[in-house]
Amino acid sequence: MVSMRNKKENGTGDELFRFFGIIILLNCLMLLISFYSFDRLGNCIKYVTTALVFFYLRKAVRDKEDLHFILQTFLYSCIFPFGMMFYEVIFGAITPEYASVGRGGGARIRGEYADSMNYASFLVGSFLVVAYFFLEGLHKKSKMPHVNITRLVIWVFVSFVMAISLRHVSTWAVFLTLIILLLYFNSKNLKGLVVVIFVLALTLPFFARSIYQTQIYPLIAKEFNVINGDQDVQYAFNGPVSRWERYFEIWNRMPGIAQYLGVSFSGFRQAPVMVGGGMHNDYIRLLFLSGIVGVVLYIFFFFFVFWRRKFLQPPEKFLVMGAVAIVMLYSVSTLPTIYPGIYFIAYPIYSFALLPVKQAYAAKVVKQKSRVTRPETLAIE
Repeated sequence: MVSMRNKKENGTGDELFRFFGIIILLNCLMLLISFYSFDRLGNCIKYVTTALVFFYLRKAVRDKEDLHFILQTFLYSCIFPFGMMFYEVIFGAITPEYASVGRGGGARIRGEYADSMNYASFLVGSFLVVAYFFLEGLHKKSKMPHVNITRLVIWVFVSFVMAISLRHVSTWAVFLTLIILLLYFNSKNLKGLVVVIFVLALTLPFFARSIYQTQIYPLIAKEFNVINGDQDVQYAFNGPVSRWERYFEIWNRMPGIAQYLGVSFSGFRQAPVMVGGGMHNDYIRLLFLSGIVGVVLYIFFFFFVFWRRKFLQPPEKFLVMGAVAIVMLYSVSTLPTIYPGIYFIAYPIYSFALLPVKQAYAAKVVKQKSRVTRPETLAIE
């Protein structure tokens, strides 16, 4: 059961995220005052939820056991989306989302979700957790690890199949980054090094080139055309660059308080759109939503969490680095701070990383009722 009894001192990470959350809350209040609508109220609740979830988890995650409880619960929560994903892979997309010709064309699976990013959040989150439990079993040298090598290989294969079906370049970038981190941490022991060499020798000659040419290159071909000068820069990142240019021109005309604390303080009618999902880049969206001050606090928070990894054991180092990579890579072309599947897995890990080391790895003491033996029993014996 998650423990929430003890009260701990606030640290640097808490203060950074607290001020960031306050700025978002103030902007949401200004949005509702200036541009109230029922839909906007729903969006503002979505924006502030991430900060509320983080501070709830800072109280809930008290040690490694609490973290394990949440990670296992996340895996259980993947049963429904994975079941729906398998159905679509086998029988076809339920409500297909078609990629543009510039992205290789074809249909992406998304199930009953709004877009394929919901699937992607469960895919990369579950892979991170499974890989972590595998590394933890190796680190403990346990005879019965949480995840053995067979289960890990099966999960890698399943993840590859799902990534191919999603046809999402950001997911490929995140998934391959997690694979590289796993191979790096797994190669630090002899058994792991043998596994790494075996897997690479088995897969690279046969699958790497084919997967790149058929699945990854079509998704990033437009970026290569932009780099080579064959297409205008506005076509980069699947087209939102022109939108960013347009809204940055508006942002430059806003008063200083809006640039430093968020566009909601400007009163411009474009403000609700600038802080919404149409930006397709979380750094830019958060810049508009929380201003220069807010986005700097947000980035410093990630650097602080990443720095805290050096106090952790290797499996938890992998977990923290993977969680930071997921959010920061996805932020380039999507909005991980408004996808629950992302921050429900990332924020518990950040909360654990911010704990004092002795508390993080402290073993919980289970109080047992002492047995009282009557004197006459002792006499008989």
